[in-house]
Amino acid sequence: MKKILLSMLFVITSLFAFSKKVTITNNEKQALSYMYEEEKLAKDVYYTLGEMYPNLSVFNRIYNAEIVHETSVANVMKHYNLPFPVRGDETGKFTNPHLQKLYNQLIALGKKSPVDALKAGIMVEVTDVDDLDKYLKTTTSPDVVAFFKFLRAGSYNHYNAFNWSLKNLTGKTACELMSKEWCKNYPFKRGIGREYRNWYWFAGRGMR
Repeated sequence: MKKILLSMLFVITSLFAFSKKVTITNNEKQALSYMYEEEKLAKDVYYTLGEMYPNLSVFNRIYNAEIVHETSVANVMKHYNLPFPVRGDETGKFTNPHLQKLYNQLIALGKKSPVDALKAGIMVEVTDVDDLDKYLKTTTSPDVVAFFKFLRAGSYNHYNAFNWSLKNLTGKTACELMSKEWCKNYPFKRGIGREYRNWYWFAGRGMR
């Protein structure tokens, strides 16, 4: 009973600490804004490629997961009263020129074939993980750190889903079909994202 009460106290204390508004740095604000557009990019790419290749169900599954991610970033930004860089419901539109160019390149690649579409998915998830790793090196707010780790865990899962789909379709993994830049062996356990979840990230529907 004592262990249960201590566990409940830890959870309640953690929720209070993470949901309490604190001052975050300008770098953290910029990182959240960028990740909002990057999660939107993932969602938009998977929606567009899923329409092209309805038989590849992985796109629809991960598209729905990316809606959760995009909405979660939106709710964190609302929590800290941050402006949105772009509307979430305008598919393929970005204010960041790098992300706009990347979106266009990914769609152009995905149009070539189902295999190339899956490669585009791999590229999205590797890019997400690399960017989140970069931001985690300079992020100090416990709330933002936990949130970025939650997003990164999701990208690990998505990468594996695309990798399995590639193998099922071609008999080869991303490491065999793509350059080493996109060849990853992510050491993580399934469900690890739940360890970082916070209630307010999922409240409401973000910008939608």
